Amino acid sequence: MTKNSAIDLDGLGVDELRAITENAQQLIAKKQHQRLYDAYMQFEKIAEDSNTTIEEILKAGETLEKKRSIKYRNTDNSEETWTGRGRKPTWLVEALAAGRKLEDFAV
Repeated sequence: MTKNSAIDLDGLGVDELRAITENAQQLIAKKQHQRLYDAYMQFEKIAEDSNTTIEEILKAGETLEKKRSIKYRNTDNSEETWTGRGRKPTWLVEALAAGRKLEDFAV
């Protein structure tokens, strides 16, 4: 069977369809594992080329992402932030209800 040929599923029995489903699930899992392995190997190469470790890169990435993703900061309490995604935090909802503008809190 070639990769482009279609299987006539209507002509198959229940047991044959179950076998195809099971084989497909196993193949999906195998391909997902291979994709993750390949990505990990690329990541290891990047770490090696950068003379660092994967752990150091991940830690730096978390810090950079957290700083980069903050879009709004409470002017009354700088520890309260919002990324602009999901529900607005209570401090922001209350400030907007009091007549403040969203732009007032932009980082």
